[in-house]
Amino acid sequence: MKRIKAKLTRPRHFELFEEELPALGDHEVMLKMVSVGLCHSDIPAYSGTSAMGRHPLGFEAMVKELQYPMGLGHEPVAIIQEVGRKVTKFAPGDRVTGVSSECFASHMILNEQKRLIKTPDMDKPLDACLGEPMMCVTNILQAAKPAFGDHTAVIGCGFMGLLTVAGLKNKNLGSLTAIDFDEERLKLAEKYGATERICPANEDLQSRMMEITGGKGFDVVIEITGSLKGLASALQIIKIAGRGKLLAPSMYTKNEVFTEEMAYNMMYRSPVIHAVHPWYCEDYMDTLKKAVESYARGIFPTEELITHRIPVTEINEAFRLLSENPKGYIKGIVTFD
Repeated sequence: MKRIKAKLTRPRHFELFEEELPALGDHEVMLKMVSVGLCHSDIPAYSGTSAMGRHPLGFEAMVKELQYPMGLGHEPVAIIQEVGRKVTKFAPGDRVTGVSSECFASHMILNEQKRLIKTPDMDKPLDACLGEPMMCVTNILQAAKPAFGDHTAVIGCGFMGLLTVAGLKNKNLGSLTAIDFDEERLKLAEKYGATERICPANEDLQSRMMEITGGKGFDVVIEITGSLKGLASALQIIKIAGRGKLLAPSMYTKNEVFTEEMAYNMMYRSPVIHAVHPWYCEDYMDTLKKAVESYARGIFPTEELITHRIPVTEINEAFRLLSENPKGYIKGIVTFD
């Protein structure tokens, strides 16, 4: 059987390849891809600057010498098409999601023990059931754990930030503040549960922090802009007395400067900083399961935040949108017929 796979053949350029799939092993499953989410963590590889890989000593690390053609994509939603004769976890027709690598392909073959789970029965779009990014948000929420009455802020109201706001929504919080330069995204944050909003283009961030928190600063700040400017903002508004919780799930891949002001704020505020990427998670599969169930139950409004569905034949346009982040873009997915 043949498949179509999109591969990066040089920086910022994909081509489609037709490939023969190998025979299915006893413990393997064949996936027919439904959709794959577009993720900003693939931008360094797309731009040709770096990629996720392995260090010569064996651990996962950044690699700078990229090898082409290169497969990307790690947010799959698929249907099981075939199973090996000793597979016990899945059956043909099962709908699955999770995480794998090089997913921009019409079909994939994976061992059944890979990070895949069945999606529950639900009256919601299957192509929006993006297990990997929802798992990342669930991991953030489990780490944040704001206490009763805590003032909590989310900096950056893109896809991940808005899902985080939706997951944090809780009448027992002191406040839930959304911070972004885009007024339309702030309106969405209010729709999903934010009680306060700040647009730093129109108002002073620290003055509003003092007003909302009674002069104490935020107990919990989640910074998810992907820029050190967002981290600088987080350090400006975190708890003044020290030991506030600052969560940083952002992937900082831009060449930016850590400023003197950031250094002073880090010293004076002395927050506890958590780098809450997937590797922070204690039980990946349990967290993935909880994430997908949260989508099925309507806690995560993922389907409402997918603004662009792009066929794999137009994957170059998909990555242009991802890298340029135009007005109105929140989350894109690559789709397959």
